[in-house]
Amino acid sequence: MTEQLAVTLTVASIGFAAAVFFCIGNAFNSAKLITAQAIPYWDFSKPMARSLTAQRAQYVVGALLLVASFLLQIAAALSSSTILVALPQWLQSSPVFVLTVLVPTLLIARGFSKILYRTTLRKVLLLSKSK
Repeated sequence: MTEQLAVTLTVASIGFAAAVFFCIGNAFNSAKLITAQAIPYWDFSKPMARSLTAQRAQYVVGALLLVASFLLQIAAALSSSTILVALPQWLQSSPVFVLTVLVPTLLIARGFSKILYRTTLRKVLLLSKSK
């Protein structure tokens, strides 16, 4: 596998992970959640806060992955199309290589999204109590 192909496959995998996180915010916005968000509240709404916090976490992670993907696209354009990358034999297959990049990227991004969700929701709940 050439250096350029390895970087290009990495870029495509991370770009796909970014797209997944951007889509999660809207794909899981069910009719029940949309209804809850559309009802005006006179006071603080925990369901609304949870939904908006989850969307924020997913969009932030998606944006970070997208930036990483664009930076790697520049690296792919600058990398050599003739230099071979010293990879183990089992990583020489493009589908295996993509899965090897994609699965850890999604797992790390999901973990970061959960951490961001919890810390943001904690701040939102504290702010709601102070008002």
